[in-house]
Amino acid sequence: MKTSKFLCTVTAVAIVAIATAVERPKMDVIPLNANQARISVTNENPAIFEMSIETQGGEMVYYKQTTSSSTEYQKIFDFAELENGKYVLNLKVNDTKVIRDFEVRNDKIVVGDSKLRIDPYFLYKDNQLKFSYLNFDQEHYTMYIFNNEGLFFSKRMGKDFSMQKGFDLSGLGEGDYKVVLSSLNNEYVYRLVK
Repeated sequence: MKTSKFLCTVTAVAIVAIATAVERPKMDVIPLNANQARISVTNENPAIFEMSIETQGGEMVYYKQTTSSSTEYQKIFDFAELENGKYVLNLKVNDTKVIRDFEVRNDKIVVGDSKLRIDPYFLYKDNQLKFSYLNFDQEHYTMYIFNNEGLFFSKRMGKDFSMQKGFDLSGLGEGDYKVVLSSLNNEYVYRLVK
């Protein structure tokens, strides 16, 4: 019973930490004509922005990382050289990602809805590894823990929207570990030094 109450408390603390620490970037994509669109990014706090455009197959056709922290970024993109088809526009600000699908057609640019994604929150303290993740896409995730000899632990985490777990690592020896939370489409890595 105490363990259950402890895990619920840890989960609540982790969710509050995520909600208060997360960036809230906004990305507007406004088609200007058949070939051009203005992309405007704003964020509450100054940050480095990473922006990429990929094909639906994952091939990167554009990448930009700002060189200094800012609360806004704006650029007019000319998509005339892109083939007709569907693309994904990704914006990353710290642990927060905004994703927008768009389609280039002969006569226009069609922009989809914005999707917010947040990286998982990991915490290692007092031999306890805790993590929390909002699984917006409800993908099946597995957690792997690697040491210098390779994989020594894996556990299926499921596909629930809200994932919170705690692991007692008091039995592990000192060393450098890599924790990987992985799905078919995403992989998050956390380095743990014990």
